[in-house]
Amino acid sequence: MFIEMEKWHGAKNDFLVTWILTTDRDMLVPTFERLAPKLCARDGSGVAADGILVLVASSSKSPHPNELVIINSDGSQAKNCGNGLRCAAMSARKRALREGISEFDGVTLTVQGLAIDCRFLGKEGTPFVAVTMPAPTINAANSWNEEVMAAVNFQQKSNSKLLGDIETVSLGNPHVVLTVAEATPELTAFLGPPLQKVRGGDGINVHVTSAVEMSEKDRQRARREIGEEIGDLYKVFPWERGVGPTQACGTGACAVGATILATGLSARALWVALDMPGGRLYVKQAGQDDFITLAGPALFVFTASIDI
Repeated sequence: MFIEMEKWHGAKNDFLVTWILTTDRDMLVPTFERLAPKLCARDGSGVAADGILVLVASSSKSPHPNELVIINSDGSQAKNCGNGLRCAAMSARKRALREGISEFDGVTLTVQGLAIDCRFLGKEGTPFVAVTMPAPTINAANSWNEEVMAAVNFQQKSNSKLLGDIETVSLGNPHVVLTVAEATPELTAFLGPPLQKVRGGDGINVHVTSAVEMSEKDRQRARREIGEEIGDLYKVFPWERGVGPTQACGTGACAVGATILATGLSARALWVALDMPGGRLYVKQAGQDDFITLAGPALFVFTASIDI
């Protein structure tokens, strides 16, 4: 059976995107879960991706899916994925343009019952996608906060470079953010694997971050990409449960941005810019209990027909 798939990436967090009919969902979603490790493999045997995005629609032409299923590269399902949402939204836009729908300003994507709005910003040719994410819960509001804090504190005893502020954040999926003097991929790789074992083995997404001095070029870039001002710039190295080190993590960017804004040291009226290995993302939140907005690119790579 041949399935059409598109390859997209959001800040080099890359995905295979496919559209299926609602009537085929119960057959094809388990198949994609089973095949994900093989299809996503980066050793030359697969297409190479961080996951598979399955858009479930009622018709073969509608750009408005009923559901988005996010499958990690290990075959597990993700509850949310900011970069994946942007890629799925751009795939919907591509389908709308193909069907002659010229006015397509955004799309609502439903992941495990949660409806998430996506809208397009900037230039028509390569717009940024702004995703409205759920309001994050921080630290004590998370039932698993103490367990994760204890796990990070234990790891800090083995590596003094990990000493810094620890925050746990949930956006439907769990994150821990560690703010240190100098974030590096090596620190993230040290912290990531052991935290895969916490929360009853369900694991957690890990992000090590540190502040970066902004330049006028950074401010000009933000005006060009999102049309607004930024207040702070941070570098972030993500480790995603079920995947490992990735080029970017959208919900991770939201988690980092939420912790920065919660300190009160960054103005909520401005965006926070976050540099991940794969590129720059932007986060904004009006108040601690409000939804959080993630903005960034999503770029088409190729289309392929895959025999499953």
